[in-house]
Amino acid sequence: MNDTRHQSLFFVSLPDLQKLCATTITLSSQLPESETRSTQIKTCRQLLFLYQDILSAPVIGTLNQISAVMAIPFYKSGICQAYIERQGATLEEPQRVSPTILQSCLSYTLTARLAPMWNKAGHLLVQGKDFLSRTGKQNAVVLDLNVSETQLCISVEACSIRLPPPELEDFDISANAIKLFASNENTVIHRHSILTNWCYVLPSMKMGQIINISHVIPPESPFRSYEEFQMHWKNLYGYILPEDLEERKIYLSVYFKPIGERFFTYPLSCIRSQPVQYFARMDSESVLNSFISDLKCKFSHLCGFPVKMTSKALYATQELSRAPT
Repeated sequence: MNDTRHQSLFFVSLPDLQKLCATTITLSSQLPESETRSTQIKTCRQLLFLYQDILSAPVIGTLNQISAVMAIPFYKSGICQAYIERQGATLEEPQRVSPTILQSCLSYTLTARLAPMWNKAGHLLVQGKDFLSRTGKQNAVVLDLNVSETQLCISVEACSIRLPPPELEDFDISANAIKLFASNENTVIHRHSILTNWCYVLPSMKMGQIINISHVIPPESPFRSYEEFQMHWKNLYGYILPEDLEERKIYLSVYFKPIGERFFTYPLSCIRSQPVQYFARMDSESVLNSFISDLKCKFSHLCGFPVKMTSKALYATQELSRAPT
């Protein structure tokens, strides 16, 4: 990214934090280990979409806990408790809301609610529900929140990027192997034919190694159809996967060294062969205005309390040191 960063700052006065409470949700210990992480994210997202007055986020460093922030009267209503019980999870006693917990829950909630208008890709939010299919330059922003006891500072940096979907040629697979793969739906491209097998996996953009490429979903995958993949990615990340034609369905088995011998299956559209490419931003103002307009639509209230964002951006500048005399 460019060394010169143009961060636009917006401010929001927060409601009295003493009118809010925080709680921790712990998922059922009966969940299979392979389902814990996805259940954590799904439950977290269901909470914040079902109940506009709740902010939530997975507890960092855990696979089975969720932080939630809400107004004290909402907590006392028992609505949240009833939902959590139906999920077989447990709810801890409410605690005071710290700026740190509020920042974590607000950041996750806003990111979730902005999709698919703005989609998480690494540390970026990329504009457009069809961003997975775009090959040219795209609009994106870097969103940072900073919460104090009384105020929220929203930092937005507009970017111009490319994040094109991959072609099989990107992975240094021979033309003959690609031709055979395209002509026979039962053909599998194995690891030894994939000379450049590192890839970037959305939405985190973490790196993994491609083990094989197939037209058929591997039997070890929990999904049985492309439609199930579409539902999964929408439920977990808000992504709208492209409507693939039957003959173009391609699946990759990916290995992540820290996780071990388990392979994960991804549609080709959820993989990238290269990191994000950045370009000089010529029309930052229009991208910024578009993002802030969408943000204001999704952030008119905080836990039921109306909030108002400053209408004009302030700009962060580096402090200038006085020259020695």
